[in-house]
Amino acid sequence: MPRNLKRRQFFIALIDVLLMYAALSLSLVARRGRSLSFEYLWYHVVHFTPLFALWLVIFYILGFYRLDRTSNTYNYVKLFSAGFLASGFVSVCYFYINPVAYIAPKLLLVLLFIIYGTLLWGWRYLYEKRWVQNQKYRVGVGFIGITKEVEQIVRELNQHTLLGYDARFFFDPNSDERGEGGCGSTEIALHDDGEVVAVADGGAGEDCPSENGEGKIRRIGDVSAIRSIIQETNVDLIVIAAGQRSLSPELIRELYGLLDIKVRFMHLPDFYEMIFRRVPINAINESWFLEHVDLRAVMPYETIKAILDRILAALLLLISLPFFPIIALGIKLESKGPVFFKQKRVGRNGRPFTMIKFRTMREEGNDFAPTEEGDGRITKFGSFLRSTRIDEIPQALNILRGEMSFIGPRPERPEIAQRLAEAIPYYQQRHLLKPGVTGWDQVCGEYHSPSIADTKKKLQYDLYYLKNISFSLDVSIFCRTILTMIRRKGR
Repeated sequence: MPRNLKRRQFFIALIDVLLMYAALSLSLVARRGRSLSFEYLWYHVVHFTPLFALWLVIFYILGFYRLDRTSNTYNYVKLFSAGFLASGFVSVCYFYINPVAYIAPKLLLVLLFIIYGTLLWGWRYLYEKRWVQNQKYRVGVGFIGITKEVEQIVRELNQHTLLGYDARFFFDPNSDERGEGGCGSTEIALHDDGEVVAVADGGAGEDCPSENGEGKIRRIGDVSAIRSIIQETNVDLIVIAAGQRSLSPELIRELYGLLDIKVRFMHLPDFYEMIFRRVPINAINESWFLEHVDLRAVMPYETIKAILDRILAALLLLISLPFFPIIALGIKLESKGPVFFKQKRVGRNGRPFTMIKFRTMREEGNDFAPTEEGDGRITKFGSFLRSTRIDEIPQALNILRGEMSFIGPRPERPEIAQRLAEAIPYYQQRHLLKPGVTGWDQVCGEYHSPSIADTKKKLQYDLYYLKNISFSLDVSIFCRTILTMIRRKGR
């Protein structure tokens, strides 16, 4: 089974697609009541393949391939139902609008959805319950050092078992170790809220358990116990959370000696990023940027992206321009003031520019302080414009001028950006890219105010985008933005 999360997602999607074709074959047999000729089957395969591609896009947009959802939750049931309703609507439109498809598969579509729905649900259930939950296929993780980021990771792994990782032990050189060889180690368990707490302290001479109980993590402080604890708890991956200065020569020699048992090693920022898809700013330093950020390597993609941005911005303005008078009327009827809102923002490399949007707030009594969740200054029509992201459409002008991109870090006001840069390390690095209308932070489902605490978390997402900027990530952000607009959760 693939252990890399992206490979696992691809594996799940591949099985989903294979089940689509299996369901199509079974549906054709059920409808005709006899075996199928190759020509007849191939004719349907040709016409259904574009449709299946649309289904896959719908499933992706809805989050079918996120590994933090399980099949026994109410949200997953809603997701499953929404996916099939959307796919059904698209299927009907495809066959009854497409002039090339000379088939009207009313009964076939019904059979296809019943059979595919059954196969898909059964496959996902077996994958989760019989495969992912099987200890044989799960990845055991040991942590060298205990930090706040480690506790966040353990909480996440405990809540989302589909990720396929189990925390098995901590190495803490500051622990009060009373036994030898790890036999006097402290066992650590997770409360329901995910906090790491000590629940038992074995005395010297007691036997260490060979298998961890569910949710329990061993804690050791003796360097010589690391090898034995790895073998006892079936650890496959060691995450080094301690800083370089915290690794004693004895500990480094012990870790180096583990190469013969084929255990893998990762640094905490890399593992944290893989789990959360954001960068832990408290666990990185300047060397991290030198090693992981290479803007020269992405210059060809950025050039293509800039061209596509301008083409799409021009098309968006042409399509939306007839609706501008209606939007302007809605803004004017509810509150006095200009139709457009203009404000200075910080662009690439710290250069200021004037951002333009449809006005969504009242002018009277407005001190133009940063927007907060549930802000009373937002009008009813303005709330609609925000939730559907319609208020962002005029920013197409900023894109045409080369000041913004469709996708990138959200631009901030100069005075706020300066204050945040003084309080938060590496904040200025988010300005290495063009700001965007939407971005990785905006689609990750959290409301972030300009406060220091919220901006730190927002910066984690921005640095992830800076490190991983690519076509595939931009497509993911684009799809999630569409879902945000459909759900009217824009900010």
